[in-house]
Formats: sequence, C-alpha cells, structure tokens
Amino acid sequence: MIKKFYGGSFVNKEDLESQGINYPIKIEYYKICDNTQNKDIMIYGIEIIKTEYRDKNIITENKEVLNITREEKEINNILDKLKKYQVTPVSANYVIEDLSYKKASLYFN
Repeated sequence: MIKKFYGGSFVNKEDLESQGINYPIKIEYYKICDNTQNKDIMIYGIEIIKTEYRDKNIITENKEVLNITREEKEINNILDKLKKYQVTPVSANYVIEDLSYKKASLYFN
C-alpha cells in the first residue's frame, strides 16, 4: 500500500471566524494505492487528515476510506472535489458515498 500526498490547505480564516473558531485548521488529502490483493489490479482509496492548532495543543483527526475504485482518474476527481470543498474526516464517508451514488446512477438512468 502506498500513500501519496495529493494536496492540502488551511481553511480560510474568515470562514472559521464566522463559525466562532479562532484557531487555524489545516486539511490534507492523500491518495492510497493498493495492489496487495492482486499485483495486476490497483485499488484506490483516500485519507483525509485535519489538524487544528489550538494555542499550545495540536489536535489531529484522520479518516481512511479504502477500496473506492480501480480507476485512477475517478479517485483524482473525487480528491479534487474533496479538496475544493475542504471536506473534513468526519464527513468523508458521506461525501464519497454520495459521489459514488451519483456516478452509479448515471449508468442506470
């Protein structure tokens, strides 16, 4: 299993302040590439890491979602959307599930 940094950013200060948050938050996105089950098939997943810098305390939260797709283009598309909307670990499953459902529904409609 290989984990590759895909991108990250600090959440906009004004957005945080509007929610009553007065400390910086950084979100990082990683692409997980796994071919341990079958050397000929790559399966992609993601990891999201959120870091809160609260005074002298650093609080880290992360979420891995494995086995999302075999298509690298699709995982890159998902990662781009997660990054664009600054999706955090707590909502990762819901967002990925929704994106996957929308893709699947294209095949059946």
